[in-house]
Amino acid sequence: MPIRVLFVDRDGTINVDCPYCHDPSDLRIYMDAVYLMREYSESGYSIIMITNQSGINRGYFTIDQMNAFNRELSARLKKFGVHIDSIYYCPHKPEEKCRCRKPERGMIDMATHDFDIDLKNSIILGDRDDVDGELARRIGINYIILNRNKIELAD
Repeated sequence: MPIRVLFVDRDGTINVDCPYCHDPSDLRIYMDAVYLMREYSESGYSIIMITNQSGINRGYFTIDQMNAFNRELSARLKKFGVHIDSIYYCPHKPEEKCRCRKPERGMIDMATHDFDIDLKNSIILGDRDDVDGELARRIGINYIILNRNKIELAD
């Protein structure tokens, strides 16, 4: 049976954008994202993170460093009752014009290849309408853009 997915952006949505976040000591989590992810998870949605990480191809950090950051992020989210089911990332710079860099749909396509996803009833959660919202419009699914005027960070 197909699963519904909450596709979640990382930097600026789940955590404060450093920028080029890769050091776990810089990790600060937004609680509004935690609450939303937990709510959707409790409603039967799987949580899949989709994140542009051009810092890899820019040489700012390695895939191993990104993975360490993602492991720490996942561990902290788990303490709040949120489980990340899978993570997809794009290592490319914008000028590389790849198919996986949001707002292109490549990471979503990879996820739908790997999982039986009910894409029509899935949702994208992000912080930028020009990236996350645009991706949702291209796919034809609903999306949520978080308003960062009121910020509550996890301890």
